[in-house]
Amino acid sequence: MKKIQAIFLVFIIVILAAGCSKGKDQKTSIPDKIIIQAPVAPPTSPLVKMVEDKMLGDNVEFILYQNVEEATTRVARGEADFTVLPVNVASKLYNKEADVSLLNVNTWGILYLLSRNGEVKSWEDLRGKELFVGAQGASPDVITRYLLSQNGIGEEEITISYGTSPEMLQWTIAGKADIVVLPEPLVTQCLLKAENMEISMDYSQEWEKINGKGSRLPQTGIVVRTSFAKEYPDIVEDFQNAYKTALETVVSDPKAVSGLIEEKLEIPAAVFENSMTRTKLEFATAEDAKTDVEAYLKALNELSAEMIGGKLPDEGFYYKK
Repeated sequence: MKKIQAIFLVFIIVILAAGCSKGKDQKTSIPDKIIIQAPVAPPTSPLVKMVEDKMLGDNVEFILYQNVEEATTRVARGEADFTVLPVNVASKLYNKEADVSLLNVNTWGILYLLSRNGEVKSWEDLRGKELFVGAQGASPDVITRYLLSQNGIGEEEITISYGTSPEMLQWTIAGKADIVVLPEPLVTQCLLKAENMEISMDYSQEWEKINGKGSRLPQTGIVVRTSFAKEYPDIVEDFQNAYKTALETVVSDPKAVSGLIEEKLEIPAAVFENSMTRTKLEFATAEDAKTDVEAYLKALNELSAEMIGGKLPDEGFYYKK
């Protein structure tokens, strides 16, 4: 009997040791390389600080993408672990069964409508006019179309001309565009370089007017490759904590990082510092942002389901640790 008890005890010890060893290996498991991609935009500034300070270690590849198409292609191929994307584009990818989950939301308003000599004072002033909008299918476009519809302006009553946001800026500076939708920090550059341009509307305020006081505009977030998150949950948690810390530093003291931003993103330090006065950056996990995200995607879905990939994403869209 004693021999049987001893064998059983040894068996239990072996099993427990194996379990502990496995848990330890999982916890310390790290990928050969962590690939992060982002645009030259406000939510990228915390990433620049993270990479510079090696907050995720030395094995990070940081890619600045030129347009959403480039980013989504890389995501579809599984060539990026973390990607900054418009929330509606993230929904599109998820609904097309891409290997992504929404990790966080970080941008709650950087879009503004500007007009020359303050020509536009209300949505009614846009009837019969040409409006220049960057990034067709992404945030500037879909939010503009939503706000137009909610303010009674049919798309047949206005001409929308598309290009990239940097192109919109250059056309405005050259006097070829008088009414334009731009994100920060291009808004600041427009006010500095384009003659007689003024801010006519703050999109986050316009969103709140329609959806009620306290409603927020979850414009941009970060998606994670879902299979990566399952394999390296500790890395994902480290990323979330590092990004939150870096974002809070950028928001509280833009001057402290403006030199780095100028070097890495080629945004003049003074422009970056000025733009942060109109840039609404705040970290929220996907779970914490879910109510705002669902309201946003539902609003876009009612206007055009194509904007979010045909339907509201299910629970699997929101990353949970």
